[in-house]
Amino acid sequence: MFQLYDAAAGEPRPVKPARPGVLRIWVAGPAMAPSAPVASPDELRAGLAGDLVRRVAERHGLRVSAWYQAPGEARTGYAAALYAAWDALNIHPLELAAGPPDPLDVAIARDGQPAGTATYRMAPGEVAPQAPDGAGLDPLAMRVAFLWHYYREPAALSRDELEAADETLRRWRQQVAGWARSPSKPMGSQYTSDILGALDDDLDTPGALRTLDALAADTELPPGVKFEAFAYLDQLLGLDLAREVGR
Repeated sequence: MFQLYDAAAGEPRPVKPARPGVLRIWVAGPAMAPSAPVASPDELRAGLAGDLVRRVAERHGLRVSAWYQAPGEARTGYAAALYAAWDALNIHPLELAAGPPDPLDVAIARDGQPAGTATYRMAPGEVAPQAPDGAGLDPLAMRVAFLWHYYREPAALSRDELEAADETLRRWRQQVAGWARSPSKPMGSQYTSDILGALDDDLDTPGALRTLDALAADTELPPGVKFEAFAYLDQLLGLDLAREVGR
């Protein structure tokens, strides 16, 4: 059962879209376009939260429409930089809009940001520093680093944390490439069920990644089971885990 934070109830509740079968998501952005055409870590974290909601909702058979707040009159340079940053983090692009649609199901917005009529309101924690040092690292290392933090909590993206995320990402990809050389087997396992359950539970990504690491380390599971599980779960995590297969 897919649950998100219900602002009125003050706790996660099962997701029930205003329009049956269609989930509408709004991601609040800056009120004014930045002077430099660069997407901030706060913006990227909000966009990632929207991307995760989309991926989990689609697994449950929902059609998703999503919008991002266009800051003032979004300048061409800023919009291009935003789309490039989303692409680098495997964030599904959102449609730019001046304000939230009505009806609205999910708003990813902090206090003071527009949230429309959303039933489910998600307030991402702050990110520090505002210019993380990811030089020389896989761009998706930032996505991994964000996923290690529950979206409501602050995220400190130090150089050490990004390097650790990059190392984890490379290790998982090497493992997936190795498992791919073994006969395929059904992925069914308690690990997979637990990971899906964590993502359904208001996007508990730290819990999902801990279980994914435990799955990788389990010497009792056949490699083919691990490969199929990682390949399937990556549709939700968006980490390009099969990138090294066949190389």
